[in-house]
Amino acid sequence: MFHRPLLALLLPALFGFVGCTAPAPSAQFVAQADRLHDGAIASALTSNSDLHDYLQLIGDRIADGARKAAPNRANEQLLTQLRCQLVNCRLINAFYTGGNHVYIYSGLVGVCDNEDELAAAVAHEYAHAMALDLEKTKMRPDPNRPLPAVAFEFVVNRLTADQEASADELALLIYSRAGWDPLRFPALFEHLSAITSAYTAPDRAPLPIRSQRLRASISQSSREWRQAPVADPKTFDVLRGQAISAGQGLGSPEAQIYLRAFPNCLLGGDPPETRDAQERLRPPPPPPPKLEPS
Repeated sequence: MFHRPLLALLLPALFGFVGCTAPAPSAQFVAQADRLHDGAIASALTSNSDLHDYLQLIGDRIADGARKAAPNRANEQLLTQLRCQLVNCRLINAFYTGGNHVYIYSGLVGVCDNEDELAAAVAHEYAHAMALDLEKTKMRPDPNRPLPAVAFEFVVNRLTADQEASADELALLIYSRAGWDPLRFPALFEHLSAITSAYTAPDRAPLPIRSQRLRASISQSSREWRQAPVADPKTFDVLRGQAISAGQGLGSPEAQIYLRAFPNCLLGGDPPETRDAQERLRPPPPPPPKLEPS
């Protein structure tokens, strides 16, 4: 259905010198993300090639916007290797696990009214990746850690409210430079606020506050780079329907628990399904020390 434009094929050669000063993810975080992917989450990936190609085209266009808008923060190795992947999970979320994996949940695609909203969510995750936000937490990858414990590391090493706000600002910048209308970026949070409960968490700003901050940051000049969407509205509706159907697939039980347990980057807090999955991953407390006989 989609044909990758020649420009996208030429970008690595044309921009290979860009981002050389921006750090790449550390090998330990790349390896941890690959372990989690190969050991569980890959089973939840969509098998729909149209959806796969469509999301990657959105990701590639955002990567191009990052090269142009923030070259000092755009590591070429990272942007070239990032994979924007649809996972069959009905929750509304998108999540970056480090390394090369950005996961877009089928539940998110199913509620987006248009490509602009979907691209805003993808740009937010790319911003986290570019900022190496996970590596600024207390997370310390351990190749011997069991996969359930690896997934739980994302729960106990949550990103801060400041990191989320910074990701919104960087995402708006690269989203605009990639050719989407910046006025439609805050619409993602306004739409989610209207259709979801007002979940709250100390490391998340309420959705109306996020949209207000973003609208205050939009400049008129940032609308000069507008391009046609990757998919026209009719095609987007078809793909969204396919994503909703794909979301009825399962993947392994482990993959579903991990995906549900990841903290929510797009809502104002974690919904009940997420908190339940997090508790299922929580390791049991250590046994009390044995009392020596007196």
